[in-house]
Amino acid sequence: MGSNQSRSREPQEDGPNSARAEVLTTSADGRVEIKKDDLGPNEQEVFRKFADKVKNVTDQSSAEMIQTLHAEVGQHVDEDAWMGQAYVRIGIVGVSDAGKSTFINSFRGLRAREPGAAAVGTTETTTDTAEYPHPENDHVILVDFPGALFKLKGGSWQSVTFNMKEYTRKFERKMRECNVFLVFTSGRVHDNAVWIAAKAKEIGKKVLFVRSKFDQDVKNKQDDEPACFEGRGGQEEGENRLLQFQRQDYVTKLETMGYGRVAPEDVFIISGKLVNIQRGRWDAPALKEAMLKQLNIQQQMLFISTCQDFSPTMARAKAKIYKSRAWKVALGVAAVGAIPLGGTPINAGVMATTVMLFKGGFGLFETSVQELATLTGKDAAELQRLVDEKMSPINKITQFFRGNTDWQSIKQALVAAGAGGIFAASIAVDAAIDTSVPFVGGLVTAPASFGLAWKALNLVIEQQEACALALYELAFR
Repeated sequence: MGSNQSRSREPQEDGPNSARAEVLTTSADGRVEIKKDDLGPNEQEVFRKFADKVKNVTDQSSAEMIQTLHAEVGQHVDEDAWMGQAYVRIGIVGVSDAGKSTFINSFRGLRAREPGAAAVGTTETTTDTAEYPHPENDHVILVDFPGALFKLKGGSWQSVTFNMKEYTRKFERKMRECNVFLVFTSGRVHDNAVWIAAKAKEIGKKVLFVRSKFDQDVKNKQDDEPACFEGRGGQEEGENRLLQFQRQDYVTKLETMGYGRVAPEDVFIISGKLVNIQRGRWDAPALKEAMLKQLNIQQQMLFISTCQDFSPTMARAKAKIYKSRAWKVALGVAAVGAIPLGGTPINAGVMATTVMLFKGGFGLFETSVQELATLTGKDAAELQRLVDEKMSPINKITQFFRGNTDWQSIKQALVAAGAGGIFAASIAVDAAIDTSVPFVGGLVTAPASFGLAWKALNLVIEQQEACALALYELAFR
């Protein structure tokens, strides 16, 4: 399997429109899949061009072939710069007091009255679309749409009879720019919100319905019917029953009001308060996952690397998305040749930069840990000690790639941390990588450096995910 010669096999499916994923296959570990969904639009095109270019090539060595692949596909290995080409626009719709401003602020890690926060109140504060960029990256934008129509009368804005045709004339262009729409209600479902949601659906946008202020609903239920939270299951089961009742009630009301049938999984019951969004209470993580499904891979990377969320659900989602991009970083490392086992630093900067990008996405920087401590009232030093301990194997890996430690030292450190087996297998001399693109119709063996970098980065992601999960447990227990 470590041979450098090309071998052929019958392609399972041909053509640029094939539904089959572009695949990288490892001899030591099975498969490294590069699915079309893991590629940005430009990357899909250059993959096809690469396939056409090498279709009839038989005289390239594996190192030359991987360099060709890098030149065609992976020349821009900087994921941060690659993400910078994307924008995410989230449309927010709802009448006054629906909780949308509180959510806008919490999604951006802000509290009311902080600089840049959306105004929160019981009266309509949005007379035109208002854009709220995320403080960490202004390419993630929440677009607040008014829930009513206004005209300027006597120097002040006053609501007028709602007319969908007039609303569309004013706001359709902005609506088309959004990737997904969140329609907010609290208590009663308003006609205006339903009409706007129907228009968003008509122009091809995914619409997700959000009932906010569930924390208040729980409190009111406790005051009125405390028995609902007693007995078997206690508080948690009582909250779950109330949540499911509200979800089904929302679906029924939308259908009754003429919107049409809405799938229950498109209705989310949340509290928009900062602590509940960052903790991931009730349907908050499911809402973010539903939003992610409407984005391409560049937008997903931008979204999860920008928006802070400490919930286990989102930590796992981040790990899955980050792993889907590990192939490109490995390609950048492997393009210059195999990495000697002595630890000679080759493209160490690519690996180190990516590790730091993912670390920030998981919320493991010291500033994020401090913010978490403030949010939960926990000791920041205690939280930071946990992160430092859990990140130790990752530090060893980056030191290895920089040439600051030898293989024996890193092996001992990783075994002690319980992570040595996977990485030790990946560094085996004969751990060659087979590269297959379905419309090439052939198989090319790549240098072992690809497998080393790919497995090392996957181990890093797994360790960061475990750290994020442990941090959540300690902070919110």
